[in-house]
Amino acid sequence: MEDGWIKVIAPATLSNLGPGFDVFGMALAEPFDTVMARRVDGGIVISSIEGPGAEGIPLDAELNSAGIAAAKVLERGNADFGLELRIVKGIRPCSGIGSSGASAAGGAFVANQFLEDPLTDQQLVLCAAHAEEVTSGGLHADNVAPSLLGGFTVIRSYQPFEVVRIEPPNDLSVVVAMPDVMVSTSEARKVLPAEVGVKDLVFHVGHASSLVLAMATGDLELLGRSVKDAVFEPARRHLVPFLGEAEDAAMSHGALASFLGGSGPCVIALFDRSRMRGETIAEAMGEAFVSNGVSCETWVTGWGQGCRRI
Repeated sequence: MEDGWIKVIAPATLSNLGPGFDVFGMALAEPFDTVMARRVDGGIVISSIEGPGAEGIPLDAELNSAGIAAAKVLERGNADFGLELRIVKGIRPCSGIGSSGASAAGGAFVANQFLEDPLTDQQLVLCAAHAEEVTSGGLHADNVAPSLLGGFTVIRSYQPFEVVRIEPPNDLSVVVAMPDVMVSTSEARKVLPAEVGVKDLVFHVGHASSLVLAMATGDLELLGRSVKDAVFEPARRHLVPFLGEAEDAAMSHGALASFLGGSGPCVIALFDRSRMRGETIAEAMGEAFVSNGVSCETWVTGWGQGCRRI
């Protein structure tokens, strides 16, 4: 049984992806959180948090997503020991690319390394999703599932819980534009509509179905046409100033699709790396914010693998 420190990394993620609110997610190659753990006699103790936004993240394990997820794994695994955690944030909180989800995934994954009878992937995702429910005010697994499993994930059902994974097309790449705006997941969920009309339901079913087909077959043009959202992004657009300008800039410079990442404020563009360089899109998206007086960080990455031990 492990007694020394174990270090794991948990990647940032894209969630929602157009019509897939609380259902679709995709792991990014970067950035990622690092979570380290070692056995202690009992309970979960978080001894340090470093990195962007660390000063605003609670050390109290009952309020911290990594701590909550790790405790849930030990509980489900009937562990008779606790863990000390150290967290290094690589993902800024309130970013829209799964900061709390990555920490939750990392906490669950590293705790599982200490169990004599490890939990299954499905069980791990549920433990991490429990942490998201506590910290963001709603049960959703669209960030923790891809962070744990990698690739593109679909939450088939929450009751009973089931997640499936698809390997994304090799040439699918991502631009992330991160404006200097803060949007918390819990606040962003409060502006969502309580009901959806039949017309919007039909729209989402059609686009979600074709998006999954595109992911499975590698049809990037179809994927681009399928990343549409008639309900949730429109309800959140006012939370991110100049969102439309950034999306228009991405599309006019060759992106396959552009949309609000998670609850925001990041804006995402998907592109085919076999046909173009993402830096051109990134520059245009960044300029859409900067020209309107909002500083913005951009980077080019791709889809990635899930949590892993290093």
